[in-house]
Amino acid sequence: MAALMCYLYNETKFKEAGRQILKECHDVRFCAAKNEYGSIKHIRRKFNLQPDDWSLIMISRDPVDRFLSGFVDKCIRKPKGDGYCNGCGRNMTCFLISEYNRIKRQIEEDRFPRTFDDRHFFPQSWRCNLNQERQRYNVLHYSSDASGAFLDSLIPHLQAQQVPTSSIKFIRDQLSDGRTVHSTVDSSARQFLEKRLRSSPFLMEYVVRIFYSDFKYFKFPLPNGFQ
Repeated sequence: MAALMCYLYNETKFKEAGRQILKECHDVRFCAAKNEYGSIKHIRRKFNLQPDDWSLIMISRDPVDRFLSGFVDKCIRKPKGDGYCNGCGRNMTCFLISEYNRIKRQIEEDRFPRTFDDRHFFPQSWRCNLNQERQRYNVLHYSSDASGAFLDSLIPHLQAQQVPTSSIKFIRDQLSDGRTVHSTVDSSARQFLEKRLRSSPFLMEYVVRIFYSDFKYFKFPLPNGFQ
């Protein structure tokens, strides 16, 4: 979504620089510090906006899919070191138990630091001031399944904001041309861990406990056996 907004921020420069929406990532991004803000409050303050002045869109992902993608990408494919992934390395059981305990501890202490692990693995429903502004967000579901359903839900919002047809075509073509640089869905590690996770009621219970608010708020079905 950040890459898409970067393209719309300055379409001409984005194209002239030879950038591709699916190739943008946090470490190499065209709009770094240009159209990025740390909070909704920051945006409203900068542009002197009232709460209803802008339309808010949030992209959400099935919690199991999101966890597996993040774990494979951050803890297996590109591990940061001993201090990351809850100090568990590639051990998914260790990670899930540690993450659940971290969440409980932060709730009890009412203290929420933004560590690397927290940003990538904490519930999405904890972000973007959703505890106060849920009714203002249009939530779009994203999936690893390349079915086009996400694009079909996104494009009407672009049209409603009068994004030119040519720009929408560029976005559609770009997003239909493969996967992001972080994609893990076709990797053998992802397939192995997904089979292990979904076949373990013990591990799935931790996933449901951690992401229960995401399942409910974003209207994703709970896994089999947890309905």
